Amino acid sequence: MKISSCATLTGLLFVTSTFAQTGALADRVGSTGFIQLRAESFRTLTPRQKELGYWLVQASIAIDPIIYDQLSAFGIREKRLLEGIASHPAGIDAARLKQITDFAKLFWANRGNHNENTSQKFVPECTFDDFEKAAEQAFQNGAFRSTYGDLAALSSQQQVTKEVLELKDALFNVEFEPMITAKSPRGGKDIVQASSNTFYGPGVTLADLAKFKEHYPLNSSVLKDKNGRLSEQVWRAGTGNGAVPAGRYAVYLKKAIECLQKALAAVEPEQAQVIGDLIHFYQTGEPADWLTFGADWVRDNATVDFANGFIEVYRDARGAKGSSQSFVTVTDKPLTDTMNKLAQNAAYFEDKAPWMDAYKKKSFTPPVVKAVEVLIESGDFQVSTIGD
Repeated sequence: MKISSCATLTGLLFVTSTFAQTGALADRVGSTGFIQLRAESFRTLTPRQKELGYWLVQASIAIDPIIYDQLSAFGIREKRLLEGIASHPAGIDAARLKQITDFAKLFWANRGNHNENTSQKFVPECTFDDFEKAAEQAFQNGAFRSTYGDLAALSSQQQVTKEVLELKDALFNVEFEPMITAKSPRGGKDIVQASSNTFYGPGVTLADLAKFKEHYPLNSSVLKDKNGRLSEQVWRAGTGNGAVPAGRYAVYLKKAIECLQKALAAVEPEQAQVIGDLIHFYQTGEPADWLTFGADWVRDNATVDFANGFIEVYRDARGAKGSSQSFVTVTDKPLTDTMNKLAQNAAYFEDKAPWMDAYKKKSFTPPVVKAVEVLIESGDFQVSTIGD
């Protein structure tokens, strides 16, 4: 079993004055603060290990856009608009720009415009007209002119205006897609129909799924055609020879595979097997290949460790489909040594415990344990101090 205690994490936290005093507070939007923490253990790595960490981080970044689409069909399109405005701000009214960029920061932190804790939607403070004008100005400044993931470029002012209008409800209407995961649906809808996530296509109901056998239960979107038939759209990159066709998210998974292949040049043999397993799974999407990756990963105790894949199922009201997630960590050796020392003395602590001898444990098998510092978390990760 792999057990880790994350010593430092990056991302979004509700801040206290302590963070401001230590200089860790990087930014703030209302009551939400962004803190910067450092993985000091990275400095202790060899050049080869640092190279490995770099490419694993790049693979983590490569799959990050997927979660925006998983949480809403409009997520990646909204992300493009916000990033285009934020990166091409010249000429945009300063007050309106701050409202839009503040919203963008919360959007990035929550991987969309639904709060990651409550699942509820939040909207910009600016008006739709202000947002539209900002997008048009950003286009004049050069935004949106190139492809964005699997989205085609917006090559005219008319296309930008049309895109903003099509996203009006998704961005500004709190009653449109109000929840990522609706456990108490309204309006006569079931939990699948009322959720904004894209694990199931338009028209798919909970009753439909009760009769449907999925071959790819973790990594597919279930769609319904005009005749009411269900099918799976697999999340995979496909193989270069065409034996396995590309599926949904192929553009992002192919980029991740490129980074993972570069990481192979810097790994030890056991971790090379793990990375090779993940590449193969991303190509085929087959459940058996995912299990092979998991079995090899859990036996590998690398200093520079990672997870990357479709993992937790909490965003799906059915608890079946996996969210895109990744992290890269470095072992914090001093803290790991302390934890191991505590584990080795478990018998001493048990012997001194203030309860009857009849209830004291006599033999111990300490777990494999390590403390880690996180280089990156991407996709559907919520910042906290965790034990895996």
